Amino acid sequence: MRVKVRERAAAALALLLLAAAAAGGCARASRDSRNGGGGAPGALTLEQKVGQLLLVGFEGTEVTPEIERLFREVHPGGVILFGRNITGESQLKEFVARLQGLSRADSGLPLFIAVDQEGGEVTRLGWLGDSVSQAQVKDPGQAYRLALARSQGLAAAGINLNLAPVLDMGVQGDFLTRYHRTFSGSPEKVGELAKSAIQGHRDGGLITIVKHFPGYGGITYDPENDRLAAVSSLPEYSQFRVAAEARPDFVMTANVIYRELDPELPFTLSPACIALLREEVEGDYLVMSDDLASKVLKESYGLGNTAVRACRAGVDMLLVSGYEKGDVEAAFNALLEAVRSGDIASGELDARVGGILRLKRGLK
Repeated sequence: MRVKVRERAAAALALLLLAAAAAGGCARASRDSRNGGGGAPGALTLEQKVGQLLLVGFEGTEVTPEIERLFREVHPGGVILFGRNITGESQLKEFVARLQGLSRADSGLPLFIAVDQEGGEVTRLGWLGDSVSQAQVKDPGQAYRLALARSQGLAAAGINLNLAPVLDMGVQGDFLTRYHRTFSGSPEKVGELAKSAIQGHRDGGLITIVKHFPGYGGITYDPENDRLAAVSSLPEYSQFRVAAEARPDFVMTANVIYRELDPELPFTLSPACIALLREEVEGDYLVMSDDLASKVLKESYGLGNTAVRACRAGVDMLLVSGYEKGDVEAAFNALLEAVRSGDIASGELDARVGGILRLKRGLK
């Protein structure tokens, strides 16, 4: 089975490289065929196109001159809000509305406004009473009802993207199961629960996502802060194929080195790994990275290099959490320079941005 996976990934990567050569250095084949050609990025400046690739975080609970400067200079395609950004329901609604106003004034485009509202211990909007963790979800009906109620509460606050559910196959004692973040059961059951959660989120008005392909399961330490995660083999990921039947808008990747596929690069930075995802999980989705500004990735590769590598590998949306000052700007400037130098082909940039704009068409 694993040999077959490696062979399929190698074949997919070979096709990708041929397409890249034909495109004059593009890192992967255009996604137009997968995404209906996307939107029309031609009206955007180069800087605005690059900014659309970024989902960024920052400090603060209100719009400040620093945040206004960030929007003028980086033109982000989306923002991610953490507990540090949220003090209450009315504050969040006003904050989100002002952030959307900044984006529309800059580019005419709406923002993805994202949070991690998984339920249980991982929640950002405490007033929603979202106390049931993924580990406690028993059946697809319950998964749907919880996701629908959650999405309605998030949408009422102006959130349009919830970074959940988690599809990793948890292993007792790993860093995910310690916080009850994973569904319980077989890969088939996990996939079915995820399908219901995706539909509940969509019916409640949210953009949908599954994470973190192929999985962090079995890693007992913090792979963002302790050390770079590296394991010998790929984890079980058939649950993602099942969940893909519900047509999620995004698939988020894991920042782990799986040596059997790529012995040197984390999944998110590896063309061979992203080719495997595209080959194994069918669907019209965008690929989103897990946080590229994690301590271990910055120490191992440097943030600017990491952002460019992820983009060239085939990741569409780059998450930069912005916990350290200058991180967002470092990622943006590295991407901009890579496009100007031809390291990222302009045609590939347009294809990525087109997919993002297509997804934004339904946003208010």
